[in-house]
Amino acid sequence: MIRPGTRCVSPGRAAFRVGLALALLAPASPTWGQPAVPSADEPTHRILLLYSESRLIPSVVNVDQAFRSTLATGLPERIYFYTEFLDLNAFQGDMPRSELWELLRLKYQNRRIDVIVSQGQLTVPLALQIRDGLFPRAPVVLVAVEASAFADLSPGSGVTGTWRQRGWRNTLDLARRLHPGTRRAIVLVGSSVAERLWLESAREQLADVGGAVEIRYLVDWRLEDILDAVAALSKDTVVLTGPFLRDGTGRDFVTTEATRRIAAASTVPVYALTDGVVGSGVVGGHVMDFESHGRVAADLARRVIAGERPAPTTAGTTIPVFDDRQLARWRIDRRLLPAGSVVRFQEPSLWQRYRGYVIAAAGLILLQSGLITTLLVQRAQRRRAQHNLSERLRFETLLSNISQALASCPVAEVDREISAGLRRIVDDLETDRATLWSHARAGEARVTHSWSRPGVQPMVTVTDQSQFPWLFEQIHKGEVVRLPVSEAPSGTSTDLQSLQKLQTLSTAVAPLVDGGVVVGTLSVGTVREERRWPDELMPRLRLLADIFAGALARQRADRAARDSARDIRDLGSRLMTAEEDERRRIARELHDGVNQDLAALSIALSALQDGLPAGTSEGRREEFARLQGRAVELAGAIRHLSHELHPGILQYAGLAAALRSYCREFRREQGLAVVCSAKDELGTIPDDIALCLYRVTQEALKNAGRHAKADHVWVSLERTGPDLALTIRDDGRGFDLEEARGGGGLGLLSIDERVRLAGGRLIIDTGPHRGATIHVLVPLA
Repeated sequence: MIRPGTRCVSPGRAAFRVGLALALLAPASPTWGQPAVPSADEPTHRILLLYSESRLIPSVVNVDQAFRSTLATGLPERIYFYTEFLDLNAFQGDMPRSELWELLRLKYQNRRIDVIVSQGQLTVPLALQIRDGLFPRAPVVLVAVEASAFADLSPGSGVTGTWRQRGWRNTLDLARRLHPGTRRAIVLVGSSVAERLWLESAREQLADVGGAVEIRYLVDWRLEDILDAVAALSKDTVVLTGPFLRDGTGRDFVTTEATRRIAAASTVPVYALTDGVVGSGVVGGHVMDFESHGRVAADLARRVIAGERPAPTTAGTTIPVFDDRQLARWRIDRRLLPAGSVVRFQEPSLWQRYRGYVIAAAGLILLQSGLITTLLVQRAQRRRAQHNLSERLRFETLLSNISQALASCPVAEVDREISAGLRRIVDDLETDRATLWSHARAGEARVTHSWSRPGVQPMVTVTDQSQFPWLFEQIHKGEVVRLPVSEAPSGTSTDLQSLQKLQTLSTAVAPLVDGGVVVGTLSVGTVREERRWPDELMPRLRLLADIFAGALARQRADRAARDSARDIRDLGSRLMTAEEDERRRIARELHDGVNQDLAALSIALSALQDGLPAGTSEGRREEFARLQGRAVELAGAIRHLSHELHPGILQYAGLAAALRSYCREFRREQGLAVVCSAKDELGTIPDDIALCLYRVTQEALKNAGRHAKADHVWVSLERTGPDLALTIRDDGRGFDLEEARGGGGLGLLSIDERVRLAGGRLIIDTGPHRGATIHVLVPLA
């Protein structure tokens, strides 16, 4: 007896709570024996699999195996699976969604999940709750669920998947085609929550059948009553069945076992809509192929991991499948099956049974014949193989020697090594000459490198391509061509005449390709006797041409790099010259224009102050005095800025005096102890060198005060023979020279460029916590 107000807990919910308590005591772990923690140095995709049924349900097994194998094949990285077999149909009444959520939250709240895969209709709300509560950025891939589950989700919600496509109508039409006298159809559906969806789709799809076929639904029946009903059906009836997980009394069943009992008891053909029951006595039907669902879902998961957002699909998940034994039992003409049908459990024919023996016997006879033939030709083949091996070894040695020489030599020696390589080709291939041609100008081929045997006339240096129209047409297509006179192809008369004029009896030519463009050719030729060029020589000649093309490309790249460096240096020089010119112009404008105006303004303010009436207040007089003082200060600041932009003292007092003046001014402004040693007896110093050393001193002092945090700086300028030496040393914290050069700072770059443009040398000695010394040596000649 249950007292009023007492809470009643169903057995299913109580069992779930016990399972929840046990699950909280054990950590989440990967399935199928994978280690609990993946290797830290391997990229890993973590995937959470939610299945609505138990692990041993055939549909779950098919989906799981197909999904894992397909995804493992499509992704090169390691995949890490977490799997939950929830068995949601085991609950009587409402599913304990809050308890399920709490269990999964505690298991996965500290883990990273990249994709959530949800199989079955009942897992969809839970999968979305997990995504929203724990992994907001994780996409959700639904497997074999109702399209209605996606109806209230926005297109950008990150949800995709495969929709269930229940083939009730297609299967009924198929049954009527295979059994023309069908007048009635019995629809069998179990009583679980999931099977209600199958019933709804059946009623929806079969509603418009009309009077052609009478539809009867057996729902919420005991299995025993169903067996009695199908045993008493008339011959003009077919049975359509979906999954059968629970009967009307609440008893649970395995679908395959329940379907086997129904098919065994039925007096009429039974058709099914799920792939797992084909083989349990049903004829077949347009079945839901869970293995295909798994494969398609895995492909969708691979695409969402790659950043795509594919749309949901039903493609490829429902196929016509039949049991050959049942086709024979019900005398069904196999020619009536739809195109693309899968027929299982076929009995092998006599040919299929004994095919191996027949093939083995025929193979034995052929083997004996082949052995006899082999013995007859073996000696010739051995000799031919030995000759080919010797030729191949000799060529590979030639190829290796030329490639190594051209790859390891300095760029300046490329021409010499190319000539040496052509000499080796002449010797090894037993030709009279080998030549490299350049196609630098359209319609013209010019010799760049050539080697001929002693006594053989050298090749002409320039050839017009119109003299060899067929040959150059093939070369520009990237083909290796040969031109013996006795076997010349049609349309080559002009080429043959030109060969005769060049006193060449035969030639073989390979293109030199650089960046996909034919830039020249490698040719070998004979002038003393006609040569038959073997087929195996053609690919070898192409390899040699590729090696020479690489060496020439390296030579061209080096030449282009030198030209580019020269252009960059010229541009830097012009930029610095332009910068100094602009500095000089701005300094002149400030000194001659703005500074003069400020001086006039100061004089005017002084005159106004002197002309104030006798009764003017003291505050007004002080204000005029303050304005006059401010004008004087501003004029001094502009004069200082003018001197910073262009040190005019260099022109009038010389470099030594300019450096001493700048050091005194820097010491006064920055409060840094600067000692300057610069004698006036330095001789004549060109303006550009004087400006260079002055700017270097400016930059070095600024760095010492701003970055090095130095207390003392020593500046020295002296004449050392034909050179002028500038040394700037500080006691600051120093710096990492390589890091400073690579850090993109403009200070050192500016010093480097100025010294280089002056033709001097720059030496910087520094390191962390040991100060810095900058030494510049510039030749005066």
